Amino acid sequence: MAQKVTAMDTRALVALVGQVDNVTEFCREHQICTTTFYKLRRRFAVEGWDGLLHDRSRRPLSSPTATDPVVVQAVLDCRLELLGSGLDHGPQSIVWTLRRRGLGGVPSRATVARILSRHGLVVAQPRKRPKSATKRFVFARPNECWQSDWTEWRLADGTAVAIAGTLDDHSRYLPALIAAEGAGTTVLVWAVMLAGIAECGIPSMSLSDNGFVYTGRLRGYESTFEANLRALGVRTINSTPYHPQTCGKIERFWQTLKKWLAAHPPAATIEQLNEHLETFREHYNHQRPHRALGGATPVEAFTATAIARPADRPLPEPVFVSRRTVGQRSGNLFIAPYKVNVGLRWAGHLCDVIRDGDHITVYSGTTLVRSFTVDPTCNYQRGDKSTRTYRTREPQPASSVYAMS
Repeated sequence: MAQKVTAMDTRALVALVGQVDNVTEFCREHQICTTTFYKLRRRFAVEGWDGLLHDRSRRPLSSPTATDPVVVQAVLDCRLELLGSGLDHGPQSIVWTLRRRGLGGVPSRATVARILSRHGLVVAQPRKRPKSATKRFVFARPNECWQSDWTEWRLADGTAVAIAGTLDDHSRYLPALIAAEGAGTTVLVWAVMLAGIAECGIPSMSLSDNGFVYTGRLRGYESTFEANLRALGVRTINSTPYHPQTCGKIERFWQTLKKWLAAHPPAATIEQLNEHLETFREHYNHQRPHRALGGATPVEAFTATAIARPADRPLPEPVFVSRRTVGQRSGNLFIAPYKVNVGLRWAGHLCDVIRDGDHITVYSGTTLVRSFTVDPTCNYQRGDKSTRTYRTREPQPASSVYAMS
């Protein structure tokens, strides 16, 4: 087979040999085709040694299927615009943006990627895990599950603030996004939920992490956030501790939001920050194409399917079972969020606690220590001195067989 690149000594030999008796034999011996032989000889005759010994570009003289320069410039301009606005500016985002603007002849994602690479606008990134290694789960209908979370941010003067939001799992629609000074509080996260319900209706389920403002399940009590949603018929669930992937959609959303905020002048006040958040929410829900939605906007996905509904009646209160040790000096048990007095007689005993809503029952081994209904207006629950029934039997020591570690 003839070589694609002719060796320099062969080129020189072609030029120096004035007449070749048998061109075919010469080409076979030097492993070149006869077409190359005559091409080199003609080039030497016209251009001399410079034209013969320097490789020429293999680029065609014309490219009828090349992308229109107007489209190329539109791609580059769109890239700079998205980048300057703090929005996603990859090839797919550029394609969706140009199509929504009505540009004719929008190229494919691969063509846009080549245009960006040709102009040095591709930023190399470490190799990522393939998409096939990730299992994606999405609820079937809007309002079937909302993911809620809060994150930290700072004003122009460095004041720490909290931004809380909730995101519809099915459509990625953002029902509410509110900022407040300080860290995330029960008041803030409930204000976000109320704003979301006012705009989109009551969700069927709420998913959050295990922050104390969202849940007290791991601490043996029901938080205000959970109790309020349960009264609306909303089921509350939480992610596995130290496993943020469960709330991956809202966790990933914070990256998009913070990129947008960083690309704009920082807010001087909490009121100005909330104005920025509302501007972003409008753009995110109604204008920004979403990759997970195939280029549709969240509002398009939210309105395409009938929404889910919560339970018809309030859900039953949860029952918590825990094991607590009575304080040696105080005779108190901490049953979050209450401090319960059971008496110094039970100091040091390992007790089992069953909490059914506002009703708490305490046992030491098989002995009933106290059973009562809490007063929600008081953090300290005083002992009932008028009741002696619970002290008729001797308590079992902490070292008994039942007092397992």
